[in-house]
Amino acid sequence: MTSSDAPATLPEIAPALARTASHYDAVPYESYPFPLTHPARLAAIGRLFDLTPPPIRTARILEIGCAAGGNIIPLAAQLPDATCLGIDLSGVQVEQGQRRAAGMDLRNITLRRQSVTEIGSRDGPFDYIICHGVYSWVPATVREAILRVCAECLSDNGMAVVSYNVMPGWHVKLVVRDSLIAHAAHIQDPSQKTAETRRFINLVKDSVSKQAPYGNALRTELEELAEQRDDYVMHEFLEDENTPCTFTEFVQAAARAGLSYLGDTLLHSMIAESYGEEIASALQLLSDNRLLAHEQYLDILTGRTFRRSILIRTATMGPVQRALNPARLMDLHIAGQFTEAPEPEVSGARTFRHRAGRMLTTASPNVHVALERLAARYPGTVTPAELIHTAGLDEPAPRRAIVIDALGEMMNAGMLDFYIEPLRVGLASAPRPTAIALARADVAQGAASTASLRHEQVSLDIGGQLLVPLLDGTRDREALCTGLLQAIADRGMQLKRDGEPISRHDEQRAAALQLIESLLKSLESRALLQADSA
Repeated sequence: MTSSDAPATLPEIAPALARTASHYDAVPYESYPFPLTHPARLAAIGRLFDLTPPPIRTARILEIGCAAGGNIIPLAAQLPDATCLGIDLSGVQVEQGQRRAAGMDLRNITLRRQSVTEIGSRDGPFDYIICHGVYSWVPATVREAILRVCAECLSDNGMAVVSYNVMPGWHVKLVVRDSLIAHAAHIQDPSQKTAETRRFINLVKDSVSKQAPYGNALRTELEELAEQRDDYVMHEFLEDENTPCTFTEFVQAAARAGLSYLGDTLLHSMIAESYGEEIASALQLLSDNRLLAHEQYLDILTGRTFRRSILIRTATMGPVQRALNPARLMDLHIAGQFTEAPEPEVSGARTFRHRAGRMLTTASPNVHVALERLAARYPGTVTPAELIHTAGLDEPAPRRAIVIDALGEMMNAGMLDFYIEPLRVGLASAPRPTAIALARADVAQGAASTASLRHEQVSLDIGGQLLVPLLDGTRDREALCTGLLQAIADRGMQLKRDGEPISRHDEQRAAALQLIESLLKSLESRALLQADSA
């Protein structure tokens, strides 16, 4: 099902593509959502640069290298009026995704076994193109095809996100890759190759000396790799292709295709001050405020190994405003997960700490109130206007700046998530709570994990797996209690207290109701409950 003007797969790369497909068929890559690729977040970054991205509700979305649809299926479920196409070389993974989509009766998504080299302009246009974990792992001809498709098939204001391994930071990982390939070169079976590689990693990481720079670097990489999944080891370090590039090389290749670099999905990674005063000063001297030089020197100074870069058609670069004006946050919906220090500083200032360790300290009681509201709404979003109103700063207009400036600081520090549309999460306290349809469908198909409204992978323990199917919006607490107790009995399980089974019926119900409240709070905090449509 390719378009009539789509180019045929080039004969010289057909064997390489066939080998890649067979490897992914034999060792499927774990397929899950990538939050930073969600169109709502890409479009928000576009707005921060003063662009007008396509509406996400009716967007046409293409994912190149969709695997089993772990990223694009949740998008299709969350955006029922969008049109989604995912392509991948692995027939095994595509079939897995097709079964999952069919189980949800999704009508707005197509998954097909196809190479990006076969995509042509008549397959588009697409408003958002996602290419995660593909660019560095394919031959040069396919990399050119990825950029060609982005250039030819993007709509006028469309956005593409492409991830890739970055040099010079990846040099140390290349040493590990070369070592693993050399050790397991004689093994053809992917599963056996991975097992032997695992043995090599564990042996070498415990024997190499950390006294010399080489040994220290090698051991650090191997210790990290030892904690990774087998599918990651296989496809990141043992595939025929893994060609990291510099940021400059990537931007130049994109430019040849008619594309321009907008920014990275981790917006704060572009802010020099995020890395400390010394690096910020060095960047100022080295880059002389030139964007592309700034980004290249950042990679050199920080040893970055991976990027998720946003591209747009060069013809649409005209309106881009590079200066990140905090006032543009007024157009967006924001979320932030952070906690407040228990006691104010001597000066009366309060400190808010992000889960990644980043902090904002403010002496303003108004900002304090606004940030409390922002944190309380998480994982849902609020608008800056709502925070300004909460802080009592609606009028006169100049008073609003104190909240906007604080949000700007948090934006630059990576303490905020931005969305082009509101993200509303259901409450555990709802009389008849409802789990999102994707979660209920995944659990019904036997999955122990699903994707949240934040487009994050969420694992479910046995309690969550038993409760989620009951959360269809029709059951109150008593009905949920009855259903959960029946589900526990059907599994041959028992509720226990202090390690002992609970036998009395009234005590079982009391324990089940307590468990339900705990599980509902967990589901709410992980954005798995559907908000009331009213």
